[in-house]
Amino acid sequence: MRRDVKEFYEQYPYPQLPVKKKADLLSKLHGNVMREILETTGRGASYFSGKNVLEAGCGTGEKCVYFALHGAHVRGVDISNASLAHARKLADKFNVKVGFENADVLQMHGKEKFGYIYSLGVLHHTENPKKGFCNIAKMLKKGGIITIGLYSASGRLLHRMHRAQIALFAGKGTKERMQYVERNIYGRKLRAGVEEAYVADKYAHPYESYHTVGEVLGWFGENGIKPVGCHPKCGFGFLSRKITQMEWMAQRKTFFVMSGRRI
Repeated sequence: MRRDVKEFYEQYPYPQLPVKKKADLLSKLHGNVMREILETTGRGASYFSGKNVLEAGCGTGEKCVYFALHGAHVRGVDISNASLAHARKLADKFNVKVGFENADVLQMHGKEKFGYIYSLGVLHHTENPKKGFCNIAKMLKKGGIITIGLYSASGRLLHRMHRAQIALFAGKGTKERMQYVERNIYGRKLRAGVEEAYVADKYAHPYESYHTVGEVLGWFGENGIKPVGCHPKCGFGFLSRKITQMEWMAQRKTFFVMSGRRI
């Protein structure tokens, strides 16, 4: 599975956002997304200035550069050399220092400690998401904050059915799935870069898993991490989170982000 995922991202580095100036990272769509993510931590971007920050699964590096522009000392790891090449070019473009390296979250056992660790849209593409989380959680300082983003088991249900339909008619190969999507969903050749990467990640990824708020609360508890926030908003009580996740299914909220603090 790891080989398939690595090969996928070597072909489709993700997300390849069209970043031309700092405002494309710090404000506009990306800035709004980052504000929603950071709301789950209870902190603004300036809080991380001077702190050691780790992104586990940095892709093409947009979020690493975002934090570096806010004064953080950032390390970004990813299994895709193609994605890391994009990330290094982006950091050079804005003259910020980010330590990029090729690494797999399932094999990370670093001794360095970080004040903030985040992994967004990564763990659900591994064969053992819980192990990946535990690996990076061990690198979190006491009092530090960790944020993860995962596909929702309820919110992504309809899309899972759509992916199954594509696999039925196109097969499991990435090339065949992309051809099917171009022909039957978009009706045209996809534009190279951000559009192609987005569509590939959505419809043709070789593997993805699905998770619940309760499952993540269990991961947090086993690693001495207290939950502090969730996006979309969700209570952490049993009944509250069950009702909210049923609403996510109706609203097609396919992705959720949770943050916690090491106690």
